[in-house]
Amino acid sequence: MAKFNETLSGQIFIDSAASRETSPEIMEAIAFFARNSEESEAIWQGDMAGLVHLNDIWENVTGNGGVDATRFVWGSAGDQWAAELA
Repeated sequence: MAKFNETLSGQIFIDSAASRETSPEIMEAIAFFARNSEESEAIWQGDMAGLVHLNDIWENVTGNGGVDATRFVWGSAGDQWAAELA
């Protein structure tokens, strides 16, 4: 079974980054952790309970802190999407 990020639905989700005002790297990380479209939408909307922790997304996007998180944006949170981790 293919991982969600390797499916057509996963790619469509990732490709929606611009219309969601979200960095592609964040969309890719969400798709990596999600199992399907429903989970990816829930995570993007911030409803991560039981699906993934924000820290996991941060680690994936920033290479475990190798790149400043403020270089990436996530919808209305903008470049402050990981501020609560500071």
